[in-house]
Amino acid sequence: MIKKLLGTMSVRIFLITVIGILLTATVVSMLGQRDSRENETRLRDQFAFDRIESMIRILEATVPEKRSEIQDVFKRMGSHVTVGVEPPQNAPLIPAELANLNNLLVPEIADLISLSKASHCAPRRPPLPPPGFGAPPPHPHGQCLAVYTHLEDNTPILIELHYGGRRPPAGPPHERNPLAIVLALLGLISIIWAVASVATQPLRKLANAALQLAHNIEHAPLPENEGSTEVRHAAKAFNEMQRSILKHIQERGFILGAIAHDLQTPLTRLRLRLEKVKDQDLKQGLIKDLTATQEMVREGLDFARLCGENIHKSKVDLTALATAVCDDFEDAGHAMNTSLPPESITILGSAHLLTRCLTNLLNNAVAYAQTPALSLHTEGKQVIFIISDDGPGIPPQELNNVLEPFRRLEDSRSRQTGGTGLGLAIARMIVEKHGGKLSINNKPRPASGLVINITLPLQ
Repeated sequence: MIKKLLGTMSVRIFLITVIGILLTATVVSMLGQRDSRENETRLRDQFAFDRIESMIRILEATVPEKRSEIQDVFKRMGSHVTVGVEPPQNAPLIPAELANLNNLLVPEIADLISLSKASHCAPRRPPLPPPGFGAPPPHPHGQCLAVYTHLEDNTPILIELHYGGRRPPAGPPHERNPLAIVLALLGLISIIWAVASVATQPLRKLANAALQLAHNIEHAPLPENEGSTEVRHAAKAFNEMQRSILKHIQERGFILGAIAHDLQTPLTRLRLRLEKVKDQDLKQGLIKDLTATQEMVREGLDFARLCGENIHKSKVDLTALATAVCDDFEDAGHAMNTSLPPESITILGSAHLLTRCLTNLLNNAVAYAQTPALSLHTEGKQVIFIISDDGPGIPPQELNNVLEPFRRLEDSRSRQTGGTGLGLAIARMIVEKHGGKLSINNKPRPASGLVINITLPLQ
């Protein structure tokens, strides 16, 4: 149950958000506590400086005979002042942890001799209890500071300031730590990015699969055991849709193949019976129509086979294949302009089907142009064939429809030149079976003719 619940996208997004917020809050809180401790230390040092300076100024303003009374007042306030006491020979230098307080005192007390921490204070009162709940924490310098210095009349004094158990007066609000603000913003940005990534990554994969499916219906299905529960359900639904579309295409091809196959026998009988027709003009016209019908049936069978079969791929040398196809056309009396690389370009595919594809396209070119051109080159991980001619071209509104099965453009085209309307459709299907794309465009004006681009993956 827990595993199933954790597999949902909503729970994953919730956990990423909560964990990210908690981690960000923890880091920011730690930085805030550090700043708070540093600020409290600074205020305690300032508080100690103010008290020490005040006591020194009061003693300097008091006549020597009255200083003992002032000492009693200081004692009741938690500090002990001893007049006439020279610092011991082993009086320590300024400890590093009291450097901040020393920097505050020295400008005001030019003859400061020594500033010691708690260990050099006389045990004049018991230590304060440890801080409890709600009690202020002890000062990091200790509970007592010992200051040896001189008054203006060169009288040595020792000031023992007990203030560890007191909380210093509140100071002005300190500025926010920029590092904490930056970390908080980075934490929030990371959380937003993680949530957006979790939410959009499956959508990107689905969109990419749909794009691949548009070019190749037999593209590998999506993995159905990865991602959250919703993603797995979407992948299963997408794969089921792909299987349904593929099944529909195959069924359509099977129907077309069955019809074309069943037509072959009566067409053959009809051809035999036409031989008995005595009128030669009528006979030649009927034979011509019958030949066109048989050609349509054969191409219909080829188209149906392509719809229903998975091609067997092997290494194909496209350079040698294109050279052989062009040689066949030149042997048949068609001039060809070729631009083929000297090196071999090899892909995985069906040599028979790729030959059929180029043959169909070049047949279409030589039917309407004088000198078609064929070029082959690579771009990155793609192989590109370009077939161009100088024929009349295709009306712009028909460019998107010319690759559809049985689509014949009969503006000034006859059956003799127009074919069955399956040549380009078969060529496109062969290209898509190889994971490629076939596109047809007119040449830019004022030139006339077609440019056919075939893009195949280089493997």
